[in-house]
Amino acid sequence: MIKLEPLTGHHERKAFDCSVEPLNIWLKQTALQHQTKGISRTFVAIPADGQIVDLYRSLGYDDISAVSILGFYALASAFVLIDDLPSDIAKRYPRQVPVTRLGRLAIRADLQGQGLGRLLLADAVNRAKSAAQAVGSAGLFVDAKDETSSSFYQSFGFRICDDQPLKLYLPMW
Repeated sequence: MIKLEPLTGHHERKAFDCSVEPLNIWLKQTALQHQTKGISRTFVAIPADGQIVDLYRSLGYDDISAVSILGFYALASAFVLIDDLPSDIAKRYPRQVPVTRLGRLAIRADLQGQGLGRLLLADAVNRAKSAAQAVGSAGLFVDAKDETSSSFYQSFGFRICDDQPLKLYLPMW
């Protein structure tokens, strides 16, 4: 029902609203620029086809079209210091550790709580793991926006970094 693809200029960014203004602004003003410059890669969830658009509209989502962004996430390469990792994991690594950073993950406000976030996170983990096999990355690192987001990531195996409850890490190996 949902198709995940890289962000392009034909996706409708302006109508996206996840109810977190910094995330809305980043998608509308920065994501495509970062994509073009190779800073990060943003992946968007859109309706898979016209039948799905019709289904959404029949359910009262009149503004959804074939290019509507239902949710998105962004990935980038990064380094973290071992001090930023859980201590039991940090002792296995050198001072700086290559990771994949999950920089943003957001779902349209009126679609939250329906499982789309889990789907996007699973896709992000799979893409990060594939990239790690090609270029090397010890894991997936995320800065959660708040305790609710932190709990979401923890429910999928992310570990809280010592004394930093909003920094989380998912080892790849």
